[in-house]
Amino acid sequence: MRNLLLVVLACMLNITVCVSQEESSSAGTIGCILQLSHDNQFIKVMRVFQGSPADIAGLKAGDHIIGIEGVSVNTIRNPINQMKGAPGTDVKLAISRYGTSGTLQGNVPRISVSLSDGSRYVSEGELASRIYTNDYQEHRQMVQSSMAVLDDDDINIFNYKSYDFEYTSTQDPLLEKEIFKELADQLNSGGLKRSQSNPDILIVMSSYAGSKEHYNPPQQIISTRISTAYDWYWGFVPVPITESTTQGGYTEVTYLYSISLKFLDAHKIGHSKLPPVIWSGSVSQASSSKSNLVDKSGDLFALLLYQFPTVWIPNSEYYLMLHYTYTGIIYDLNDMRTIADVIPGSPAATAGIQKGDKILNIFNSKVPDNYTDAGKSQWTYLLNGNNNGLRYLFIKSNLVYKPYMQKDLKTVTFVIKHNGERKRVSVTPLDKTHFSLVKN
Repeated sequence: MRNLLLVVLACMLNITVCVSQEESSSAGTIGCILQLSHDNQFIKVMRVFQGSPADIAGLKAGDHIIGIEGVSVNTIRNPINQMKGAPGTDVKLAISRYGTSGTLQGNVPRISVSLSDGSRYVSEGELASRIYTNDYQEHRQMVQSSMAVLDDDDINIFNYKSYDFEYTSTQDPLLEKEIFKELADQLNSGGLKRSQSNPDILIVMSSYAGSKEHYNPPQQIISTRISTAYDWYWGFVPVPITESTTQGGYTEVTYLYSISLKFLDAHKIGHSKLPPVIWSGSVSQASSSKSNLVDKSGDLFALLLYQFPTVWIPNSEYYLMLHYTYTGIIYDLNDMRTIADVIPGSPAATAGIQKGDKILNIFNSKVPDNYTDAGKSQWTYLLNGNNNGLRYLFIKSNLVYKPYMQKDLKTVTFVIKHNGERKRVSVTPLDKTHFSLVKN
């Protein structure tokens, strides 16, 4: 679970009408949803699709784009349209990130297809999560973690640069103090500063740790097996034999953990009829193993702060974290073999793979015709060892399904058809992490 904390912290560092930069298929897109600020001073990144050019380039939800191609956003008439351009080209962005001083500069490549709704085109990260979970219908490989978060769209979180805690626990103040220390570490890593004299944000917390018991009564298990018996007329014949065994009763203990946070505008406290909440979140988990709430709080805070300061999934019941092989190929769910696009500068592009090439196999394993076949092939592979080329999108997974175990493997071999010619191409992939929140 420590890996979860590291991944989420990396993501963390990282009313007008919300416009998707992905909505046009006639111009290149970078893979995120954008919103122009009320005063036209910046473009806010509302969401970044994992595995997209924007994600690979390092954009994070909550970033403020303040410049495009060296020109300030506040001087551009339609800055979101300015983000679009010819597929295969880069857009140069100047970015302001919450908790980071100075301006970040970066070039983000454009692709020719849209990743916004996921009904047609998907990146390798999104595809890996779908195959792992059979389109989120199989929850055994996900972690149950009910979470709800909200933010105030009418405030500019960039104006809040410091924080402090409001200690409210009368039953266990020392426990509250220790848990707040963990939260402070994560907030400090995000670039915030603690100020006990004049904070911008006052944080209030409530927490719970407990357990519940469930008694499973004894069960009688009836099974039937086939034996043989000799009959003077028929010879040896199969005979069903019914057996009954009793499984003893047992008590199952489930341990429960929950934390809720409210971030208040410290300067408005006492001047408003209602608590001036600018961001709030709550998360709870159930576990079969007992743990100290202080130790558990690190992961719980990481889950909450994954959507701080910008919320894009208000409610979720599971989270999924997995590793996948990033080559830069964009897949068409209706035609998995024909490459929909390739992210410029990606390992696949460097190896010479292009949009329109047809994948014949990966490591001599067939690629399904479409996503429906890919989903079926997952279970076929698990049960019967059937070769599915898409399994090479997964590396070093911490989940149950672990087909990619060759740790010394440096390249992934594709056989493609390019301009009617069959070619074998070796791609040197990158190990990327997909983290997603899932609403059941």
